Amino acid sequence: MNSLAAPLAALQGQGFDVQTMLLENLEHVNHQSSQGNVSSIVIDQAIATSARFDTINTLKSYFQAPVLVSVDDNNDDIQSLLLELGADDVIATNAKPRLWRARLDAVNRKIQRVNVGSAKSAHSELSFGQLTIKGDERTVLLDDKLVSLTTHEFDLIWLLASRAPKVVSREEIYQKIIGQHYQANSRTIDVRISCLRKKLGDNANSPQKIKTVWRQGYLFVKEAWEKNL
Repeated sequence: MNSLAAPLAALQGQGFDVQTMLLENLEHVNHQSSQGNVSSIVIDQAIATSARFDTINTLKSYFQAPVLVSVDDNNDDIQSLLLELGADDVIATNAKPRLWRARLDAVNRKIQRVNVGSAKSAHSELSFGQLTIKGDERTVLLDDKLVSLTTHEFDLIWLLASRAPKVVSREEIYQKIIGQHYQANSRTIDVRISCLRKKLGDNANSPQKIKTVWRQGYLFVKEAWEKNL
């Protein structure tokens, strides 16, 4: 928690109600989850990758709140891992307080939009050959097998599939999935697309199901999910 002391103090100075919690065990987390409302959770990289238990998803399940993970460096592999583990966003520990606040505000706006979107997509289903996306259950089936996706990954596949055969721009994905204005130097979308392709069995070197359209965005190829392709 020491590494987070400075940014959390800065957030508290900006009006956030900041409370710290020592993660001792699952029972301790479960007990703390009843102690008032939690809008978002911030943990450091070491806790997020702890082998003791599935930290990120455990916290999200108990508190029903987005999780932001602070990282000590700009390592793509570490950020990819954290996003794959379920983090809603990552941020450098030494980032300026203004960016910390913006990121927290963004993930909370994102959760609000997901709740609204879930209501709108209730009882809806998208089916493309081997792939079935259920909006009401927020689940994805590939060859009748459940695919484990994070909240962002489900939102991403739903966005791409529901817009097919149109190309979805990186700017739109960034705004709707990340909840921020597009940043040209960010690889967040690339990481999320890469994770999604991997989980859905798309070829990373030559993707056929979720294609990159140069200088435009990403295209969900409906025909590619047929079993004979």
